[in-house]
Amino acid sequence: MKKNLLAIAVTASLGVMSTAAHAVHVNPDNLGQVMLFPYYSVQDGNTTNIHVVNTSSTEVKAVKVRFREAQNSWEVLDFNLYLSPNDEWTGAVVRTADGAKLISADTSCTAPAIPATGVDFRNYQYLGDDNTS
Repeated sequence: MKKNLLAIAVTASLGVMSTAAHAVHVNPDNLGQVMLFPYYSVQDGNTTNIHVVNTSSTEVKAVKVRFREAQNSWEVLDFNLYLSPNDEWTGAVVRTADGAKLISADTSCTAPAIPATGVDFRNYQYLGDDNTS
């Protein structure tokens, strides 16, 4: 009897864990309300290219773009991006002497505006963290 209860408890807990793991639904058409891109890098000469598309032919989209650093998830850059119907925006994260910056030659509206020279990421240099973990 105890073995049956244990098996039922384990099965029930696995069922709960598997449903909790599916917190984000991915549309098979690759369209949706949120884009979570897990990683950007400028190490070893890498550049991260970004391409955001408004696939709607009738609606204007306002998009919040937010970059976070890996160690503490602090925001290093954020801006609003406004896309007209069927509009697209491109940018790239590139290396600088002090870290990274976002560059874009795109003319889509951003607030604050992104100048032609780009916008440096805020560099917290892991303040208050020994960065050893």
